[in-house]
Amino acid sequence: MKKIVQYLMPLTSLILFTNCSNPQSCDPNQTDFFSGLGCSVGSGYNKRSQNLNNQLQYEQQNAMVQQQNAVQAHNQSIELQSQLDKRRNQLTQIDNKAWVVRKKLQDARANHTMTQQQLKSQEKMLDYYNAKRSKIMANPSQQDLNALSSILGKM
Repeated sequence: MKKIVQYLMPLTSLILFTNCSNPQSCDPNQTDFFSGLGCSVGSGYNKRSQNLNNQLQYEQQNAMVQQQNAVQAHNQSIELQSQLDKRRNQLTQIDNKAWVVRKKLQDARANHTMTQQQLKSQEKMLDYYNAKRSKIMANPSQQDLNALSSILGKM
């Protein structure tokens, strides 16, 4: 009987220490003697270290993906800004041309210097500029809003 107890005691202690060595409870800063011994014997520290390394790698990969998404969103916003500037320039040019035609029409009506056919021609030109302006403003702006919304959604 004494021999059995002699063999069972160390084996029981080893089993108890091993059971106490789950990786979450093996924090070297918060262990007492028995749990520290159990973590050492049962490889709890190694498991905890491996879990922490795995978590670190996951976080680093996640940060890299987030960084790539941010760079992509930034590049898309630069492209959208460029398109917006281009559209703004087009609108300014159209507005300037339309202003010249309006001024001619206004002066011609006031001074009666154009024929009816010339007036209609100038009015058609003005309608053309108005239609062109509407096309530039209406269609792409909704696309830009959708693209911008998509970019912001990725951030």
